[in-house]
Amino acid sequence: MKKYVASALSAIVFASVFWQNVSAAPVIPETNLDGLRVREAITYGNGVTEQLPANPIFLFINGSIYNANIIIENDRTLVPLRFISETLGAQVDWDNATRKVTITDGGNKIELVIGNNKPTLNGKVVQIDVAPKIFSDYTYVPLRFVAEALNCTVEWYGGYQPHNNDIGSVEPTEAHYPMDNRQVMVSRYPTGAKAMTQAEAIKILESQLKIAYKTRFGVEFSPLASMPDSHDEKETFRYSISHLSVRFSNDRFYNFLFNWIFMVDKYTGTVYLYYGGDTMTIDIFNPYGPGGSIGFAG
Repeated sequence: MKKYVASALSAIVFASVFWQNVSAAPVIPETNLDGLRVREAITYGNGVTEQLPANPIFLFINGSIYNANIIIENDRTLVPLRFISETLGAQVDWDNATRKVTITDGGNKIELVIGNNKPTLNGKVVQIDVAPKIFSDYTYVPLRFVAEALNCTVEWYGGYQPHNNDIGSVEPTEAHYPMDNRQVMVSRYPTGAKAMTQAEAIKILESQLKIAYKTRFGVEFSPLASMPDSHDEKETFRYSISHLSVRFSNDRFYNFLFNWIFMVDKYTGTVYLYYGGDTMTIDIFNPYGPGGSIGFAG
């Protein structure tokens, strides 16, 4: 699939203006969400497809999605420690003779033995609810242990079902990504990384929606103060663009409800469009596409 170069360049140019005074900030790589397709299987933007278990739990690490076979056992969420550690840049070593895992993460050292619920963090013994176990060749530990061991933020989201399949009718207040599946969110951004504010994200999205408006209707956008009485699409979009607000957020994105859900990356300024149909999709928003893209299809 051809990516939306014009849209991406627009976001990069706008974001570069914003970041010009913080050039020393670390560069945060883009997520793997562009081109995502989720139904019975998950297909990533690079074309790789993986089958999903029933009622899957998605793992998000710094905004990228993974099918990681997360386990719920005795009301405890168990996650693959090696996978998360290596994705965050830590080194993981395995001693087969002692069944011991050693994780080196900067100046921190984590040691744990399969079946022993007393791992050590920098030489200090801690107790966890569930002993580490092997599943599908990965060492699984309780979710909260990951936060303590790797100094990261972890969040759990139990999923929701919108009323009458209306994506706009019900929105939970806790952090989550647009998909209605259960989610584990792990985040640890580099020291010095600066997330943009909601107001800055609104400016980025507004600039792209104005382009999409002109693409669809052939006229320049002009603000509209009051909601139109009619269901005229052109006037409704004018009003919506004029009154953008963040509907919900997570560690990586501000999310806006506008027909479907627009996602603005807090660190790169890239704008994505989430479509919640039978096949859930996420793509970089293309305001120059046919009809201003699916976000303006009605």
